[in-house]
Parts: sequence; structure tokens; C-alpha cells
Amino acid sequence: MSIPFKELSGSPLESFGPRGMKAQRRLICAWPDRRLLVQELLGDGYEFGGNAPANYPGSPNIAAVKLEVEPLADDMVRQDLTNVTEGLNGYRGFAKITVHYELLAAPPDARLPQDAPPNTFLTYEMDLDADAVRIPGGDLFWPGNAAAVFPAAAQGEVRLPVTVHRLTWHRVVSPPWTAIRACQGALNDGEFLGVAAGALLFDGVRAIREFLSLPDLDDPRFGWRLEYRFREKPLITAAAAPLFRSEDFAPLFRFEELS
Repeated sequence: MSIPFKELSGSPLESFGPRGMKAQRRLICAWPDRRLLVQELLGDGYEFGGNAPANYPGSPNIAAVKLEVEPLADDMVRQDLTNVTEGLNGYRGFAKITVHYELLAAPPDARLPQDAPPNTFLTYEMDLDADAVRIPGGDLFWPGNAAAVFPAAAQGEVRLPVTVHRLTWHRVVSPPWTAIRACQGALNDGEFLGVAAGALLFDGVRAIREFLSLPDLDDPRFGWRLEYRFREKPLITAAAAPLFRSEDFAPLFRFEELS
């Protein structure tokens, strides 16, 4: 059953930018009902069999991610507070709840892995880096200055461009730690991100805890944001034995089964 509430004049506020749509609403409810409304808005843990965060009306992929609660008016009930860990001010009227909404699902992208679990989503970035290699002076050439001559004993550093792909997996309940360890320092064994087999190196991951839901006001649920990094056509030595093994990268986007 929904907690009774009203929306204040001047609400909502909507913004549109590089990361999609964000929105803000200002709601009021009875002061004693404020925490029940907070739970209804933030959800109680869909990944644990409960409810997902409330979506922004008319936008199913935009959901409540942060709330601020304060009294609507200075109509405090006078009371004696004798312990700093017990008791709070009470109010006769309403609580104002400011709700912040953000994009929690990205539009489908055919280039990205398609089997990520429901209620999670991927975002993609790409930038350019370089691998450096030192070359004897006699083998160096300066584009645009053909007359330049370098001593044979000199050493010059040549930077070879490399494309870096970054895939961020959001709202991960059970990160695939085993798959991450298996793929670290491995090349793709099949086409991945449009890159042919053997030409993409799994270059690491950054794991960051992120808030997911609020099944209980004293027991928030957290998951992970995994920021994967891949290097396309990295510099590899011409050794007879392969320097890197090959692995299937698909398990990087599946929840690890907990025993």
C-alpha cells in the first residue's frame, strides 16, 4: 500500500546531459510516515527478492537513487531529549522529501555484452594510450624532417598508439571474482567489443562499492561497480612461447554463484 504523499509546487526539476536524464522531485508526507516513504522510493532489495527503486513517472529506466528528508515547517513538538543516542525531534505536520533520480539502465548497444543479468547495466568509454619501445638511433626517423640524423649509439623512445576500451558494469550483486582472476593478463579467445580474437588484452579492473537499496533503514544493501579495462592490439614480444594465454571474457559479466 502506497504511503499518502503530495508533490510541492515547483517540482519536478529535470536535467539532460552527457549521462542522460536526471530529475528531482519534492514530496511531502506526514512526519511519522517519512521513513516508510523513503523505503518505498528506494526499494527493499529486488536482487534479494524484494522491490526495485521507484522509477521516475513515465521513465522506467530512471530511478530514485538519493533522498533528503527535512521538516516542512518549524512546528516542532516540545520534548525533553536526555540522551544523544535516543530520541529525535518530532513535528506536528509534514516531512519534505527531496528525491533525486538518475539513469539506472542504458539503451541497448549491440557492441556490448548482451547477457548481463537483469537490473544491471553497462556503460562504455574509449580513449587512446600508447605502448613505448626503445629503438636504436640508426633506426629512428623524424617525420617532416628527413634531414635529421641520429647517432647509431643513441636510443629513442617510440610510442605506439593503443586503443583502450573501458566497460563499467553497474549494480553488481555478486562480482565474478573467479573469472576476473582467470582473465587477468589474458587475450580474448573470440571476437569481443568488435575486436578479433587474440587482439584484446584484459588489462585490469577497478571494483567500487555502491549503494543498491534499503530493505531496512538500518541495513542498506550494497553491490559493486566494476570498471573493466581492455587494451586493443597491445605490444607483445616475438617470443617463441606465447606471452599471454587466451580466455573467454563472457564470464566477466555473469554473477558468481555463491556456495
